[in-house]
Amino acid sequence: MIEKALTEMNYDEFQSLIEGYIDRSAQESGELPASSFFELLFDRMAERVTEIIELEGEVVGNKLILRLPADQQTAVHVQDNEIVVGDRRIIVRLKNNPLYPVAG
Repeated sequence: MIEKALTEMNYDEFQSLIEGYIDRSAQESGELPASSFFELLFDRMAERVTEIIELEGEVVGNKLILRLPADQQTAVHVQDNEIVVGDRRIIVRLKNNPLYPVAG
């Protein structure tokens, strides 16, 4: 097995390392695996949703373009590949896109 320093790992490698550690620890103590825990957590969070916002998206050239339908009234703002919700900005990047490379 090749060992890397944490600073040399990309996001997916780090995520895999952490999930493996949590799963091994859980098996030793008989606890719920991390993947099951996060799936249940997501399901619980989804139950609290009070508004569903559907976006329209298409790839134009090498760019992802997201839009709210014209009849949608919401506090969410969408422009190209960015979504602003309250004080948070979500930027969606296409994988393997030379214009918007994924960190790692």
